[in-house]
Amino acid sequence: MERIRLLEVLCLPGTGQCLRLLLEDDAGSAVIPGQYCLLGAHGGALQPCSYISLPEHHGPFIVSASHPGRFAATDGWLDYRGPLGVGWPLPLRAGRLLVVASGNGLLSVAAAIDELACWMPALRLDLIADAASLAGLPEECRRWLHSLGLLDERVHGACLLERLHRQLLERPPDVVFCATPVFLGRSAAQACLRSGVPAASIWLRNERLLSPPPGEGPVVRFDRLPPPLHYRS
Repeated sequence: MERIRLLEVLCLPGTGQCLRLLLEDDAGSAVIPGQYCLLGAHGGALQPCSYISLPEHHGPFIVSASHPGRFAATDGWLDYRGPLGVGWPLPLRAGRLLVVASGNGLLSVAAAIDELACWMPALRLDLIADAASLAGLPEECRRWLHSLGLLDERVHGACLLERLHRQLLERPPDVVFCATPVFLGRSAAQACLRSGVPAASIWLRNERLLSPPPGEGPVVRFDRLPPPLHYRS
């Protein structure tokens, strides 16, 4: 268990509620986008938080939290444990990556988009996100998504799955990252399968996976998903 400095609580529109943190000793394990950490007031219960930006070079970073208000009255320090879990894979052989995000899912995949744009500039990125995802973005995330041409503030009339079907017809991906509620993610994955994307190239992330065995979750390859009964609706 480490101690981490709380710099700011960001309460954003929609589902985006975030904490800006500073890990003053960054000698720990490097964070892979899609992993999570545990945070709590000193001696209190810990809650899982997704990395939105990554801690590096003693700089501040951002995580999303379900109940950030409970940290606001602390002395500026929190208990911290991380990084934990399995993150998004590197799509090394892919030419096109499709990211599907709903609710606060875009927060959990934002760091992956940022890293891939920096380190794999030849990879073509497509993003399908709903209005709630876009409303909950911190301003710095909004800026760099816009610079990548991925942030469309105009909300499409069609639902997310209808937009996905059009995307699969027009620009079929090699790899799919899906950060949505469980059942929407399964529907999106099935649509990708029907369009010819292999199950081994579809990855889903959901924090509601209950007690994953060590080395599994929250990012899981579609053909390795446990039965639906292992999920909380």
